[in-house]
Amino acid sequence: MSSYTTHPGTLHRITSPSTPGNPIQPLVAFEHTPNPPDTHLTCQKTLIFLGGLFDGLLTVPFVPSIVSALPPTWSLVEPVLSSSYRQWGFSSLGESEAEISRIIEYFRQQRSQKKIVLLGSSTGCQQVMHYLLSETRLPTVEGAIFQASVSDRELMSMFITQSEYDTACKMAQSYVDEGRCEEILPLSMTKQLFMSAPVSAKRWLSLASPGPLHNGEDDYFSSDFDDQRLEKTFGRLGKSKARLMFLYSDEDQYVPDTVDKAKLVGSWHHHVKKGGGILDEDSGIIEEASHTLEEGGEGEGDLVRKVVAFLKRCESGV
Repeated sequence: MSSYTTHPGTLHRITSPSTPGNPIQPLVAFEHTPNPPDTHLTCQKTLIFLGGLFDGLLTVPFVPSIVSALPPTWSLVEPVLSSSYRQWGFSSLGESEAEISRIIEYFRQQRSQKKIVLLGSSTGCQQVMHYLLSETRLPTVEGAIFQASVSDRELMSMFITQSEYDTACKMAQSYVDEGRCEEILPLSMTKQLFMSAPVSAKRWLSLASPGPLHNGEDDYFSSDFDDQRLEKTFGRLGKSKARLMFLYSDEDQYVPDTVDKAKLVGSWHHHVKKGGGILDEDSGIIEEASHTLEEGGEGEGDLVRKVVAFLKRCESGV
């Protein structure tokens, strides 16, 4: 049986000046109201939530729990990006970076926003990582949380055979070589992983990140990277000056059993610290937790507690 709930808040329409021949589409972002309306107006700190593939407004089950637990001066914002819902297959991290930048700039200007934190879930973690590592001058953030930062390349190995993977990568590369990188791959190649979502050749290669170089734009969190590769990503996060926290689910169903989760997260911690990054004390493994914690329970409670504590430390600067 279907259930229906309502969620109070404010829908923001974010516009930017367009130039001739380059129209910029407005963005929308839903700001949840965690408090009565009169106190909501005093919120000057924003947690921007970025979901994964297929995600949009309120598709991630733990979001309402975080909203309910937020300190009075914080609000949670869910933007709708060009990559939201089923549109991720013909979007890119670069496009998301530009849109996230517009959203941060907007909320900096609204009510003199004093603190902004990014919370990426699943593939949203790639968006956060890409933003923090960007060479472009972008609006800064005070913190970044990576929840369920799994490898899409390793995830693929759980659902398709090596032969199917190789065939799809070969076709996608042929499209790119022919100058057809934005064209959609045949559904027969992608539906076992992504159902009916259209996937361009360029985005397939970004996610699949075929060897030997594994240089897909989305490939940040695979477990087979050596120290040199990790130094170029996690080791550079310190330049953002943002407080960082990783929340990796110990029962994530999209991580192969061969991956040592504690060892993997430990290697990220090592390179963040080595590079001068600010690592939060609660960063680590969430026990009894699946990918998006749809089961609720202690895992979700632990995640919410850690997120709220993280925001308070960002606020106090401790």
